Amino acid sequence: MKPIKTWIVLADAGQVRIAVNEGQGKGIYGHSTPDLEPRPVTALSDEPGVTHAPAGPNRGGISDPDLKAQAMQGFAQDIARYLADALSQDEYHRLILIAPAAMLGALRQALTPPLRAVLHAEISKDLTQLPLDALPDHLADVLVV
Repeated sequence: MKPIKTWIVLADAGQVRIAVNEGQGKGIYGHSTPDLEPRPVTALSDEPGVTHAPAGPNRGGISDPDLKAQAMQGFAQDIARYLADALSQDEYHRLILIAPAAMLGALRQALTPPLRAVLHAEISKDLTQLPLDALPDHLADVLVV
């Protein structure tokens, strides 16, 4: 029987790491992702400006786009494209996403139907800085390492 290879994606708005498990008792090792870099935030600030009307009490905020959120969504789309390409090449069979809530939501939106079909679990935590040897403790409820 062919082992089920699981990719564990650890992501936040600034980085992504992929860990691999090839079955029970096989442990976890890292997978290189040299082409996955976060998109730069191109403005100096994402705070909306305030304007004052020349007459009257009208004062309001000028709504600027949330540039950090746009960069994060673009990064999530890049990650999903990378995962979709790897899935089409049969590099893995199951997928686990681990990311903070905002990034997890962006990743969910970017997933294609084939990626949703292999999605095994989602964990809403930021574990991007966690050493890989400590990761199995956080996966106990979803994966036997």
